[in-house]
Parts: sequence; C-alpha cells; structure tokens
Amino acid sequence: MNHIKLVVAGALALLGVLVIGGYLADPAPKATDKESAAAAGGTLRIGVDGTEPAYFKVDGVTKGFDYEMSLGVAEGLGAKPEFKVMPFGDLFTALEAGEIDVIGSQVTETAERKQDFDFTAPYFVTYLSFLTPPDSGIRKRDDVDGKNIAIVEGTIHERYLAEQYHDVNIIKVKDEVLAVKAIQTGDADAFFYDAPYAQPIIDSAPIELEIRLRYPADDAPIGFVMKKGDPRLKQIDGILEQMIVEGEWLKIKKEYFKEYPLSEVFKDKGA
Repeated sequence: MNHIKLVVAGALALLGVLVIGGYLADPAPKATDKESAAAAGGTLRIGVDGTEPAYFKVDGVTKGFDYEMSLGVAEGLGAKPEFKVMPFGDLFTALEAGEIDVIGSQVTETAERKQDFDFTAPYFVTYLSFLTPPDSGIRKRDDVDGKNIAIVEGTIHERYLAEQYHDVNIIKVKDEVLAVKAIQTGDADAFFYDAPYAQPIIDSAPIELEIRLRYPADDAPIGFVMKKGDPRLKQIDGILEQMIVEGEWLKIKKEYFKEYPLSEVFKDKGA
C-alpha cells in the first residue's frame, strides 16, 4: 500500500446520499420462496482477475479484499464459492456465456454497463492515480494533457480520461504488466489506475515508479456484477448491508485498505 495520507472529498458525502441511499437506505426486500430456492446451496462461481489486493495468494494461501467479500456473500447465500481467475477484459464475456455467476473484481458501475448487467449495492469506493517514473513531468492535472497514458482495457479509466482530461492519447493494454512495460519502452508516459491497487504494481515493476495525482472516484461505486434478472441480486444486497452494519465489511477494509479514509458512504450505514 502507498503511504500517502488521503482526505475524503466533500463530494463523497454526497455520493453517500445519491448512491448508497438509493441502494441501502431501507432494508433490502426479502427474497421470495422461489428466489431463496434459487439462491440457496449449490456453487457460486465468482470471476476475478487475480490483482492484489483484490484476489491474490501468499505461500499458497488465498487472500484479498474482494476475495473475502465474496466469501461473505457465498456464505450468506448458503453456497460454495468457486473462484475463476482470468484477465479483467474477459470477465464480462464469461458472465454472458454463463461460465461464472458473478464478477467480484472491483468493477465500477456505469450507465453503459448497467444496460447489459445488474450491479449489487456498492461495497467499495476507490481512488484514482497515475503511476509515473520519478522524473516524470506529471505533477498536476494539467500536466496530463497531451500525454500518452496507459490503461487496462475494459476498465472505467478510459472514460475518466476522456471526460476529465484534454488531448490525452489513450494506450489500451491487456493487463497491468503490459501497462508498466509501455512506460518502460517509452510508449506511455504514465499508467492510470486505482490508487489502492498501485503499490503491489510498483513493488514488482522492473522500473522505478511513483504514485501521482490521487483523488477519489466519487461518482463511481464498485459492486458485484450479475446477469440481468438474476434472482439472487436482492438477497446479495441484503447480505452486503448486513456485512456493513455488523462490522464485517470494516474489518476486511482495514486489513487491505488501512491507510485509506473511511468514506461517508459507509459511515452512513453505521460502519
């Protein structure tokens, strides 16, 4: 994890009203008997992209924020969790094809994605950042304009760059390793990525990198992704609310994101 002290922006409090309020202000409706029967037992196949600290292994032991959140959801459903690791860009195709039941890999909810998929109530709000070499000229947001910026294809970062910056040349790559390689070869000036997930990339990179321009993605809640009409959606919403209110969510968050301030989004739910 990085050692930067972050301050939750005032807009994040508004997100708590606009986003979480819409999802969890009232107790989630109880599933019907038919829905409960569809949800209980069996196997819950969870698609992940194997990125630390979402889902990773240490000495053969699986760990991760999204991994532990997924375990809690599976337990609440009375289902056996089965994790399927694949590149982020392949997760949505796998969900559409019925190869997995849910994506649990820090997926940001967008209007475009909601046209094709259902999102659960949010279980995280991330921070965005640029990874650059120490001698990079990127020091403030205006410095990003005109630069070549690498992103992992299929992520929300492309939209953020297009909406918030000018004349940026977006370099799409398959994964984080290739993004770092693009900087190493000079094809990219920086890698735009989620700040809470940047430190492991820096630690394993073959070149020296630093984190620049960290700020909260206050309009981009993260939730589990499911196929349209999956009857387990409402039940999972209720499980997530229970994990937040009873303190299990906060325990997991502190283990993996200790240095990131608790947003008003979750304070409002008693976390």
